[in-house]
Amino acid sequence: MATAAFKDGPAGARERAAGEVGRGAGPGRAGYTLFELLVVVAVLGIVASVGIPAVYHNVKKSPLRQAVSDFVEACRHARMMAILEGRASEVVIRAGDGRVAVQRAVDVEGEWGSGMAKGGDEEDGIGEAAVVAEAAPAAAGSVRGFAAQIPESVAFRQLVVNLRDMMDAEEARVRFYPNGTCDALLASLLSDQGEERVVTLEITTGRESVEVVR
Repeated sequence: MATAAFKDGPAGARERAAGEVGRGAGPGRAGYTLFELLVVVAVLGIVASVGIPAVYHNVKKSPLRQAVSDFVEACRHARMMAILEGRASEVVIRAGDGRVAVQRAVDVEGEWGSGMAKGGDEEDGIGEAAVVAEAAPAAAGSVRGFAAQIPESVAFRQLVVNLRDMMDAEEARVRFYPNGTCDALLASLLSDQGEERVVTLEITTGRESVEVVR
């Protein structure tokens, strides 16, 4: 019994200790070597160099994506303004310099939704109504205006409002009405990289759709 106790006791303990040393968990292996740490650091560096640019690209919008996002936001903002305030609103578009603004609609020679702009400040091109809308504080329950600048690397390739080509016009107006309807719109945005997106409006719902052309 004593011999069995000896084998099961101290001898077994020595065997277990030897096994743990072999696995690197005992006093025979105090930690990682410098070479192993350098390998880990190198692997982490490779993973970071591959992953960080991809994450940055996904987080930061390209100029075309930003332009489409701003243009769509302007249409949504105008639709919301018309419905909440119970009066027509409009998106004022300057294809020449890429300015987009939302304001309360004003009648132009009795032609509602004609897409044409008339008068206004020749220097800024947004018009007197837009200047008033920017300067006057929003009344209680009203919706503030919205303005955006299309990046210089993105340009309008096509701008059609109510079947009228507005590319050569100083500015075009797209109207949204309290019942949720709007003017017909087709706007094509082209980047300097050759990418193109087409934004259209559904006249019965005022909802926008974006088509990837290339």
